[in-house]
Amino acid sequence: MSFEAREAIVRLLKGVFYKEDEEKAWYALLQEEASIKEYLQTIGLELLIDSAEGFAYVRNIENEDEQKSLSKLVSKRELSYKVSLLVVLLRKRLVDFELQNDNYKAVVTLEELQEEMQNFVQERYNEVKLQKEIIATIKKVEELGFLKKLNTKENTYEIRPAIKAFVDAQWLGEFDKKLKEYKGYYQ
Repeated sequence: MSFEAREAIVRLLKGVFYKEDEEKAWYALLQEEASIKEYLQTIGLELLIDSAEGFAYVRNIENEDEQKSLSKLVSKRELSYKVSLLVVLLRKRLVDFELQNDNYKAVVTLEELQEEMQNFVQERYNEVKLQKEIIATIKKVEELGFLKKLNTKENTYEIRPAIKAFVDAQWLGEFDKKLKEYKGYYQ
């Protein structure tokens, strides 16, 4: 296995791997896909590649048949309300953007994100605290690989296409159920 293929595996184990982040490793991933998949399967992971959008990620192999299954290498984490809310808002923006534009990246400003988040967050009594929490939430979503801060403009972010693979109809349904519970708790 080439150095670039091993680099691709390391990037996959860290999270979503985008073609634009390391093109040599990306092409090695595509060229050596079979051997990389085989390696990842030995440690209980499944490789998923979206060549059209230019990203790949791994997830745990779900084996219902095996009595003994491997420990989960990729942990599932419950997202906080604010992180989930921001992810849903970004997914909706991406859908709207794709309906209007074909060849451009979906871009959003910090101010737009703050405005949208404020519509859903109860804590309006302390504006400074709220803004800090929103910025922390944005950073968490960046760490998940769904947002990328652009260097060209200050406080501008690209909505990354991997969000489509993680936020599907089932996920949105589960979030909607939790949102109703959350609203019921605060009413």
